[in-house]
Amino acid sequence: MQKYTCTSCSYIYNPFIWEEDIIPGTDFETLAEDWVCPHCGDIKESFIEAPTHIQEASSINMITEEELSHIPFYKEQWDQIIVHIGSPDTPHEIEENHFIEYIGLFETDGEIIDMCTLPEESVIFFENPWLEDYEVRLSCNIHGVWRGIKI
Repeated sequence: MQKYTCTSCSYIYNPFIWEEDIIPGTDFETLAEDWVCPHCGDIKESFIEAPTHIQEASSINMITEEELSHIPFYKEQWDQIIVHIGSPDTPHEIEENHFIEYIGLFETDGEIIDMCTLPEESVIFFENPWLEDYEVRLSCNIHGVWRGIKI
């Protein structure tokens, strides 16, 4: 799910944060056409898709503590892809204002294969899509989208 930015006031609609009468996980595209920016009141059409910058570990041999808690480490095992959020020693803490928005499998062109929103566990299981090229991505509401590392 994508974030959207109001071109009038720079408010960011985040589908993973509770907004007024909108429950977490509500995609921007499914909002009512008469929905308006809760900050400035401008119309839905004034929002643009926020660009997604995908972060990667600076160096596989020298991963920082912040990177370690955000990187999804994954492996293929039989018919599953097992994803670990961070490491056992450096998990991503789940707090009210700092949390994982989603963990997902993506085709290399960015199309979603499968996604788990607002995960509460540090290990996520996906059915293996049996593709040669796919990516695992994690999105933190504060630190952005991170590309996974296959282990």
